Amino acid sequence: MINIQEMKVLIVDDMPSMCKFIHKMMRNIGYGKEFVFANSGREALEQLKKQPVDLVLLDYNMPEMSGSEVLNNIRGDRDHRDTPVIMVTAEAYSDFVAEVGESEVDAYILKPITMKLLEEKVSFVIDKFNNPPPMLYHLKRARAFEDTGDLDSAIQEVLLAKEANPEVTRPIRELGYYYFKKNDLKEAEKWLLKAAEMNKLDVIAFHYLGEIYLKWKDIEKAAFYLEKAMRISPRHLKRGIHFGKTLVQMKIIPKAIQVFEKTLDYAGNPFHLREEIANFCIIEEVDEYAVKLLRSLVGEQPNRSDLLFKLAVILEKSGEFSKAITHLVRASEIDKDNLDIKIRLAKNYLTLKKPILAEKPLREVINKNPDNELAQELLKQCA
Repeated sequence: MINIQEMKVLIVDDMPSMCKFIHKMMRNIGYGKEFVFANSGREALEQLKKQPVDLVLLDYNMPEMSGSEVLNNIRGDRDHRDTPVIMVTAEAYSDFVAEVGESEVDAYILKPITMKLLEEKVSFVIDKFNNPPPMLYHLKRARAFEDTGDLDSAIQEVLLAKEANPEVTRPIRELGYYYFKKNDLKEAEKWLLKAAEMNKLDVIAFHYLGEIYLKWKDIEKAAFYLEKAMRISPRHLKRGIHFGKTLVQMKIIPKAIQVFEKTLDYAGNPFHLREEIANFCIIEEVDEYAVKLLRSLVGEQPNRSDLLFKLAVILEKSGEFSKAITHLVRASEIDKDNLDIKIRLAKNYLTLKKPILAEKPLREVINKNPDNELAQELLKQCA
């Protein structure tokens, strides 16, 4: 049980002034005795590692780690996952509602915050925690059984939750989820389709339907549901990256590239995401798409010698040695002590039968490392 006057509250906002403002309002309404503050998502998670709290008031729109990412971490932590969380946001769009719904937020407050609204939301959330309705009680028990690996008992608890509140989507979706975990995909499909029909924003149902059809190698249906999930909650981009990578490993390359492109488009084409996909494509030898991504990355960060080197290596594979040399020369100028770049550059010159040009980088290698056998061997070819 949480005592609303005596509880410990974590207030998270990247603006210290907003933390103070919410703290003052909580004091004025008499809620909470001890307060902890964090000005970033990472700081909030560090605070939770140090001490348990009774309530988290969490800003949604923060740099580096958004409120929804913090919420995901809280719900994924067995020690803190049942902690009541109220999201504070200026957003009022369907994708926000779907996104925080994925992590089971207890309530959200739309800015501007008023004392009356804060009092209503906090009292509602704490009362619901202290006196959980039957549906939530059974869903919590189901999760406890899941922790022990007893999925059959978890399913029985979800059926009781559904019986307690048959008009709500969540127990129906949870049935689909637990049958998915049991690998009873036909039964999982039945419940997830029903959940998706009942709630057009149930992004979790769409996600797991996509996973089911992927397992069945029904790529068109998998793409339909996973793309639908991304459209509803575009900030949760891991599902798009996972889907694209899976398609690559299944050797369905054109469709994989389509998925990657849509995911990047939804995300606003961020640098770090393009780099992640490019590195994966290099490993899986999806060279043409890797080249496209690397060229865009080099265009934005032309002084990254590692990107120039990766691009040169792929260009070599397709026989574009002159272009590879251009990037290697640039990489060598940036990272003058990198012997691998110099040796690669010499190899490309030798491939193009330009031993005089190959000799210079090889001698630079030997000057730094006289015992480099590969450089010595290649230098013989320059004679």
